Amino acid sequence: MKKTYRIIIQSVLAVVLFAIFGSCQDDFLDQEVVSFTSPDAIYVDLEGLEAGLNGLYASVRFERGGIGNGSSNDLRSDPMMNGTDVIYVNRDRGRTRFLNEWGSELISNSARNQLDDIWQWLYEVIASANQIINRAEQLDDNIISSEDRNRVIAEARMIRAWGYRHLTFLYGDVPLNVEEIQKPRLDWERNPVEEIYDQMQADLEFAVANLPEVHINDGKVIKAVAQHYLAELFIIREKYEEAIAVAKDAIAGPRKLITERFGVAADQPGTVFSDIFQTGNANPSDGNTEALWVFQNDLALRDQGGNGGNIMRRWFMSEYSTGSGNGLDLALTLERGGRGNTRSSATTFQFDLYRDESGNIIDERGDANIWRNYFVIIEEDVNNNGVYEYDGVTYNVGDTLFLDVTSLEREQDRTRPYTRKWDWTHDGNLQESRNFDDLIHLRLADTYLLLAEAYFKNGNLDEAASTINVLRRRANAPEITPSDVTLDFILDERARELFSEEQRRYTLLRNNKWVERTNLHNNIASGRIDPTRDILYPIPQSFIDSNIEREIENNPGY
Repeated sequence: MKKTYRIIIQSVLAVVLFAIFGSCQDDFLDQEVVSFTSPDAIYVDLEGLEAGLNGLYASVRFERGGIGNGSSNDLRSDPMMNGTDVIYVNRDRGRTRFLNEWGSELISNSARNQLDDIWQWLYEVIASANQIINRAEQLDDNIISSEDRNRVIAEARMIRAWGYRHLTFLYGDVPLNVEEIQKPRLDWERNPVEEIYDQMQADLEFAVANLPEVHINDGKVIKAVAQHYLAELFIIREKYEEAIAVAKDAIAGPRKLITERFGVAADQPGTVFSDIFQTGNANPSDGNTEALWVFQNDLALRDQGGNGGNIMRRWFMSEYSTGSGNGLDLALTLERGGRGNTRSSATTFQFDLYRDESGNIIDERGDANIWRNYFVIIEEDVNNNGVYEYDGVTYNVGDTLFLDVTSLEREQDRTRPYTRKWDWTHDGNLQESRNFDDLIHLRLADTYLLLAEAYFKNGNLDEAASTINVLRRRANAPEITPSDVTLDFILDERARELFSEEQRRYTLLRNNKWVERTNLHNNIASGRIDPTRDILYPIPQSFIDSNIEREIENNPGY
């Protein structure tokens, strides 16, 4: 099945991308196609539609891979979560340097390559969804049942809304299209965000009505996923009562927060929270009742020549084994997570969120089960004298080397503590660049926090505090009172719970807090942001130039 959708995504997306933007995307169209299968031959029955959905999900998963085909060395989702109050670019090179520098760096070739890639990828996803929707609607009732048809369409419409969610947060007004395109268009216009929100709402409401409540496949979206994004959209549109209602429905459904130890490491040291992210615990079929949407990966697919995988673990790690003289230079091991890259790191503000005024951790979401903040010295680390020396200190085998969580963030800090949410490697290759484990993309805990935000904005502090305390009790963190609830507290709580999971930039933008909080809490980017320009990214110049039958105006400042 996975090999089948790899072929489909290479062939069908070549057609739909050409139909959207014509021949301007030469680098994509020049890719070698393993096999070409016409949509007319694929979408003739339920099996064909399911194969198309598999290809669509494969394309969606590129969010957490590298740009281009998903396997490169630049995380596609960086511009969605980095350059914020809690994440900064640690390395002073790479395509996402602009998330530290802003200014002229935002229109550099590196930034354009990253942002243009995201634009192209999202419109590939949307075009594929449109094609599935159109072809499903054309099949007769004697070929596919109405229930199956509506479910297939609901999956595709949910993903189409997901694609436009990304586009509107990143670029603002963008071209809106819900039709399958058979030939290139050169007269696109930028539709107002509110028009796109109307379409997203219609898509999500259809998905809520027609998606199953339980997973028929670990990687597919369910009703609660659509409810989650619909609740967020209602918050954006200041329809707080509607947001509360739909978020409560999602929470009342069959998916439940995990409140007890479970899974492959339940009998080992750890916490309820760390169990959620253990390799082998991600999927509903693994007993993870909190997971709403799980990205599926497979090491075997890589070995068969498929791209697959993601680079989340490597991107958020330190280079503890760098050997360059400015890192820890410890032995590369399976337990330590294999090879790291130190591209995206937590700000000191993020570390402080888990601590009291004395610096003590008072929240299990910030402890060593979920953050790598120390290393135990092993035999492979020591020198000929039987000791390990670092920063003027001598360590023996068995000693603990604690990482610094108090210093302000700085570039090239290759000893920065890092999240263990994405820990994964395999003993076949400790130098492996990519992860091939299944990754949670959306959890019910996020829906709880959306509900708390909607309660707060609707003036109900009691319910907001009560909702937040559900998560704080699980983390053994001190409970709060209604008087503690502010918008900033909710944003802090989201960071404690969802660091590196949520698209942090989106969260801050929808609350008009990105500029303020990044300037306050990101020592690298502070003072460099232009609030009249940097709220939105530039529309790709390649798209503007190819749209020869209608002029496209770029965002302010570009």
